Amino acid sequence: PPNVIRTFQAFLDFCYLVHQDMFNDDTLGLVQNTLDQFHQFQTIFQTLRVRIDGFSLPQQHSLSHYCHLIHMFSAPNGLCSSITKSKHIKAVKEPWR
Repeated sequence: PPNVIRTFQAFLDFCYLVHQDMFNDDTLGLVQNTLDQFHQFQTIFQTLRVRIDGFSLPQQHSLSHYCHLIHMFSAPNGLCSSITKSKHIKAVKEPWR
């Protein structure tokens, strides 16, 4: 179905946009519009009964905070949760072993 493709396209566009080094009001608006499209199109997965309850994953929820955080703290410069996860493993879990 076309909206499945549109969902993935909106998500990938969002990922591409937030990896920029510089943001202004126009690019932040584009990021927000792309995120809105993602949320609009992802309902196809409920329609197709792939996810009856819809999606409510922590990673997807965190996307809703990107525009505000970029506005407050500037570009994330490619940072993601996997970086902090690997640091957590090295700092906390490895010494425990």
